[in-house]
Amino acid sequence: MYTALVLTPESHKLLLASFRDIIPADWTIYCHHMTINMGNASSGPLAGQNLDVGAVAELTVVNYAYDDKVMAAGVATDVPSTNSVKHITLAVNRAGGGKPFHSNQLKNWQPTTPLKLRGIIQEVN
Repeated sequence: MYTALVLTPESHKLLLASFRDIIPADWTIYCHHMTINMGNASSGPLAGQNLDVGAVAELTVVNYAYDDKVMAAGVATDVPSTNSVKHITLAVNRAGGGKPFHSNQLKNWQPTTPLKLRGIIQEVN
């Protein structure tokens, strides 16, 4: 289980459309959420904040990074995260051994045109 800011369907489509041209065709697409923490909401950085499961929040894509295993969009938002860099995993090279957690290891962040998105705080099983 993890707690995340899960993109609305409209934001998922917008994010995918914005990066579709640079995602390799054989990679698995995600564009799903920004992780807040592993486990339930009460055990993470939302505890004691005015943000509850079900709350809608905004986030803005500000940069992106990729390597041979994974591609992610860096985001700015008031929603806290235990990740050192807030991001949404865009796609993963499963055939090349990529896994979504590899997004946490990306270093070569490049600026991009800001893109406003919306998500809903959820606990995901």
